[in-house]
Amino acid sequence: MKLRGDVLKKIRRKRGLSQTALAEGICTQATISLMEKKNRLPKMNILTAICERLNIPTERIVENSGSGINDQFNTIVNDLVAGKFEIATEALNKIPVKKLESDFDKQRYYYLLGMVQVNSNKIDEAIFSFELVLTQFATTSANIYLAMTTAGMALAYYKRNDPERAARLTDRAVRLIDNKKLIGSLHQWASIYCQLGELYSNLGNYKDSKDIVERGIELCREHDSLFILDELYLIRGKDELALGDDKQAKETLEIARSISVARRESFVKDEIAAELEKLN
Repeated sequence: MKLRGDVLKKIRRKRGLSQTALAEGICTQATISLMEKKNRLPKMNILTAICERLNIPTERIVENSGSGINDQFNTIVNDLVAGKFEIATEALNKIPVKKLESDFDKQRYYYLLGMVQVNSNKIDEAIFSFELVLTQFATTSANIYLAMTTAGMALAYYKRNDPERAARLTDRAVRLIDNKKLIGSLHQWASIYCQLGELYSNLGNYKDSKDIVERGIELCREHDSLFILDELYLIRGKDELALGDDKQAKETLEIARSISVARRESFVKDEIAAELEKLN
């Protein structure tokens, strides 16, 4: 792989970031300088964190990385978001986990494995995978996988019919994203807001659900992104319906329906229609 330091520098400046600001919480300013001036490749967890902060794929600044592990992980994430759990499982099975070199890659692998397991109702296996992420494969950089894994653990305990522990873990995940400078991409931040909103809603905490989902909606608006925006609006509409605000719920769900039509792949389209049918 060859790093394109000139491209990195151009993107950093376009984002209005100094080398120190880009490096904060990830690496040293000297590391960024070496990357830009000498095309020095850093460790994979640092490279990925920098790209996530800049909201770019690694391919933008690294040549000949098309067959790399990042592409495999990104494909699995897209399959999970689309609800294609069997396809995601098959892709995970093709990753040689024993050959993963960095703790960051192992962290990503076991988080995704845990999410596949929890959505396949393999709760004990999912909890084990999530615990590996939070203990054995913790990385030095404060990345968003800390909050995402905590939310995944909350979902596992909710499915285990332990709402008290699920609520505590959900609150802990919110504190993580509020109190720590976590590193994550737009898609990861939108996903965690959606996941936390759904958890709060399932636990009957509709006000907190609506508040956290609104943060995800605003984030997507700021970046002109439709990524899971229909799901965020769906959760908000269901919360408003539960809170007795039928008029606002209908408006929100109509927005969700319009966005689901605009998105090429929306696996909540039928659920949105069902919620609107209740109001009609």
